[in-house]
Amino acid sequence: MSLTQRLRALFGTGRDERSRALDEQQTDADDRSTVGNLKREFAEHPSKGLTPAKLHQILEAAEQGDLKSQSELFDDMEEKDSQIGADLGKRRQLAAELEWQIVPPDNASAAEKRAADFCAEVFDGLEVEDLILDMGTGIGHGWANLELAWNRDGAQRFIEQPQLRPHSWFRLHGEDQNRITLRDSSNNGADLWALGWVQHRHRAKPGYVARMGLGRMLVWPYLFQNYALGDLAQLLEIYGLPARVGKYPKNATQQEKATLLRAVVSMGKDAAGIIPEGMAIEFMEAAGGRADMFESMIHWCERAKAKAILGGTLTSGTGEGTNTNALGNVHERGQASLIRSDIRQYGGTIQRDILWPMAALNFGVDNRRRAPRFVLDMGETEDFETLASTLPILVDMGMAIPKWWAHEKTGIPEATKQDEILTPRAQLQPFGQAMLKTGRPPGLAALREAPAVPTPAQPEHYREPASSVLEREAQPAIDGWVDQLQVIVDEAETFEDLQSRILEAFSDLDEEQLAEVMGQAFLAANLAGRSTVSDEAEATDANG
Repeated sequence: MSLTQRLRALFGTGRDERSRALDEQQTDADDRSTVGNLKREFAEHPSKGLTPAKLHQILEAAEQGDLKSQSELFDDMEEKDSQIGADLGKRRQLAAELEWQIVPPDNASAAEKRAADFCAEVFDGLEVEDLILDMGTGIGHGWANLELAWNRDGAQRFIEQPQLRPHSWFRLHGEDQNRITLRDSSNNGADLWALGWVQHRHRAKPGYVARMGLGRMLVWPYLFQNYALGDLAQLLEIYGLPARVGKYPKNATQQEKATLLRAVVSMGKDAAGIIPEGMAIEFMEAAGGRADMFESMIHWCERAKAKAILGGTLTSGTGEGTNTNALGNVHERGQASLIRSDIRQYGGTIQRDILWPMAALNFGVDNRRRAPRFVLDMGETEDFETLASTLPILVDMGMAIPKWWAHEKTGIPEATKQDEILTPRAQLQPFGQAMLKTGRPPGLAALREAPAVPTPAQPEHYREPASSVLEREAQPAIDGWVDQLQVIVDEAETFEDLQSRILEAFSDLDEEQLAEVMGQAFLAANLAGRSTVSDEAEATDANG
C-alpha cells in the first residue's frame, strides 16, 4: 500500500495535501498565492485610538469571518495591559511547568506500546514547555494554530518542533463559522492541510471560534480602564499644579503680551523664566479635585479581568486587604480547576494532531482512541495524615481497597522487583494486647487488671509467636515496675516531686531479667521460622 493510500485509509478520503504536508509546510509551499505574503505583513495595532464604536466594528467583523483586527487587538491588549499579560502568562505557565508523560491506552497491544515509547522518545527531543505555552495563546483568542514540520529516520516519520503562526494569518470560512482557513487571495481562504497543523480549539467559554476566547470578555474592561486612566491623568495635570496668572500694564504691546504668555507657560514645566519689567506673575492655590471615582473604576476593571482569567482576584493580587486565608484557598481551588480544564484540552489536541498521526504512520494504529495519550500531571495527592488514619479503619471494616488506588492517592510510585524497599522498624510492644483495645498506652491499674488474651489456634507445625512469648515471660518484671511506680505516684506531692522520684528510683533499673526473656522470645521465633520452612518444603516435595 502506498503512503497516499495508507493516509486515506487511516484519515479518510482527501486530497494529496496529506502526503504533501510530510515533505513541506503549507506557508512555504505556494508562492503563487498571497499566502507567501503573510510573513511580510506588519500588525496594524487596532488598539491605537480605540473607541467603543471602533471596538464594536472589530468584534462584528470577526463574527463575519474577518479575524485579523480582533486577533491583533488581543495581542495589543496583552502587551499594553500588564495585568492581562501577567494573568494570562501565569495561567499558561502553570500548565506548562507540569510534568508530562505519554502513556499507551488501556490493555495496549505490543504495537500500541511501541507507538507510545516512540512518541515519548520524539517528545524528549522537543521543547514541550514551549509547545504548551504556544497552545495556551488559545485561552485569549479561542484557538491557536501551530504548523508542523515532519522529518524521517529511515522508514519512521516524526515531527519537529511545532511553530506557532500569528492569529492574524487566519480567517473563518464564509460558509462555516467553526472552520478556520489560511488567508489568501480567495474569498474563503485556503483549507489547512491535514497532518500539517496542530489545530487547537480552547473552549474558555462556549460559542463558535470567533467568540470562544476570553479576549472578547477582557476587551471591555481594557477599554474602560484606558478611559479612566486618561481621565485621571487629566485630573492630575489640571488640579495637581497651581494656576499661574500673568499681569501686564495697560499700555503693553502685543509683543510684550506674547513674551509674558510664553513665560507663564514655560514656568509650568521649567519653574523658571523672565518677564519684562513692570509685569508680574502670580501663583494661585491649586484647585481641589478628587480621584476616588476614577480609582474605583480602575479597580473594578482590574478585578473583572482577574476573575475572567484566573477565576478570582486573590491569586492575581487585586483582592481587598480584608480577605482571609480561607477565602484565598477558595480562589486557589477555583484557579486549579481552570488549569485542569486547560491541560485536558491540551492533551486532547496533542493526541489528535501529533501522537495519532505518528502512531498511524509508523505502527498502523488506525483508531484514535487507541493512540498514545499525552498527560500533564498536576501532582495532586490526598493528605498523607488523613489517609494514614482512615485507611486502616476502612480496611478493618471489610472494604476491599486496591493497592494501586492508595499509590495513586499518595503519589508514591509502586516499587518494582529491582527497587530497594523501605521496611518498618521493629518495635517491641510489651503492652500490645492492652493497647489494641484502647489505641493508647494503658494506665497503671489497667496494666495489672488486663486479662491475658489467649493466642489464636495455629497449625501444628507453627510455633508460638515471639510476641506472645515475650509478653508472657516479661509480665513478672513489668508487674514489678508497675508496683514500684504505683507507690511513687501515691507518695509524690507535686509533679516535680514525682519526676525526681521516678528518675531516682529507676536510675539503676535491672534489665537483665527482661533481656533474658527477649532472648528466649527471639530464639523461639527463629526456631519457629526454621520449622515452618522445613515443613513447607516437605509438603511441596510430597505434592510435587
